[in-house]
Amino acid sequence: MKKKDRFVCWIWVAPFVKQYLLTNFKVYDPDWSELVNISQDKSLDVMFRSRLVKPSNRYDKRISQGGNYKYRNCKVALEITKSDFYHHGWSLSPTDESALANAMEIRCRTILLTYLSVAYMVKPNLSICIQQFYDTFHFDESTWPSDSIRRIWNRDTTIDKNALKSGIEEKINKIILVQLFKNGTISQSGKEIYENNSI
Repeated sequence: MKKKDRFVCWIWVAPFVKQYLLTNFKVYDPDWSELVNISQDKSLDVMFRSRLVKPSNRYDKRISQGGNYKYRNCKVALEITKSDFYHHGWSLSPTDESALANAMEIRCRTILLTYLSVAYMVKPNLSICIQQFYDTFHFDESTWPSDSIRRIWNRDTTIDKNALKSGIEEKINKIILVQLFKNGTISQSGKEIYENNSI
């Protein structure tokens, strides 16, 4: 699809993926409010362009019969080059579109679980951690419902919470000892003794 001098490929994504793309890759253009350019992210760009160049129709029938993809109800425009537009077209097969959307969902879930795992160690209240996640990464209840986040957290979190907590405490103890030593509050030998006790 062409508009002015921009060439794009529209794809269906989940609301949280659309928000992620707009936050990280938005192209500011007065005529395109939902235009993103993922060329700066090499892994996503290679995945997208390879699917544009060499399409697959392996799961088209299954996807067209409904599947579990109704939550992908937002469209986003991925900018493509003029050369890609004329040589390979401007659309992905349902199989390729689904695979690309799935890869971006995995990326978003990785961000979510990484943030929540650390935030939960500092403040073990999942509701507060989710709100902090919203504030930090520009999501909200409409783009990524907290019920969905809780399901992902309960299903996919694999981090050993006790090991992470002990690792964080160890690092905090080292920082405190270094600061106390720099301030002259404890001596070098005292610092070494304290470090041996705290590790």
